[in-house]
Amino acid sequence: THLTLSSVRPDPRARAAALRAEVDEVGLEIADVFLTSSLELGRLTPTSRVGDDVDELRAIFRDTVELTSALGAPGITLLPGVVDDGLSVDEGVARAAEGLAPLVEMGAERGLGVSVEPHFGSCIETPEATSQLLEQCPGLMITLDPSHFAYVGCTAQQMAPLAPRTRHVQIRPGGPGVMQSKVRDNQIDLRVLFDALHDAGYDGWVACEYVWMQKWGCDEVDNLSETKLLADLLRGLVAEVWS
Repeated sequence: THLTLSSVRPDPRARAAALRAEVDEVGLEIADVFLTSSLELGRLTPTSRVGDDVDELRAIFRDTVELTSALGAPGITLLPGVVDDGLSVDEGVARAAEGLAPLVEMGAERGLGVSVEPHFGSCIETPEATSQLLEQCPGLMITLDPSHFAYVGCTAQQMAPLAPRTRHVQIRPGGPGVMQSKVRDNQIDLRVLFDALHDAGYDGWVACEYVWMQKWGCDEVDNLSETKLLADLLRGLVAEVWS
């Protein structure tokens, strides 16, 4: 968080060295690098064809690969893009696959995983659309945040088939029409998801992702307390499933 592109792009390796020193000093590890190229969901994404967005995204991603490699992080997550006006979901997915293919190749050349986070408002709002994208873009993985699927009414059983193509997991309690809830109000069957991940051989990170923002009513819980409760819940589930 708060690592800006403007601070990275002039010298990604120097920025990585400084960040690595800060992380090492406090005894942390870097689970993932999440790239946000633009605050506009429709710009500088794999689906954007505005101006020089295609070339600029590739240049940004190339610098992000340098940063991630120097940090020793396992991979990069980015957003998949949106369905532009006048396009069908199928066309949006196809455009995302086309835009992502060279990025996946860049990552693979440096031994880095590349994944997209399916999210509400994107070209892959559902597990079905996500599977379609994965079929069209070999090597691409996903960063699974089940709250976005649950928000549109999808169940854990519908998400489970995505487990073999999941590279990173970030959990936020939620449910149909609820992007973020208290742990006690969670409606996502995490045991079903974790069983599927275990069966798929998942050995990556499982992160807690509470955020504070007005969007989606994500300012209605005590994030600090709920993060502690969620971490305890996830530790218990991981111990049960991966024991």
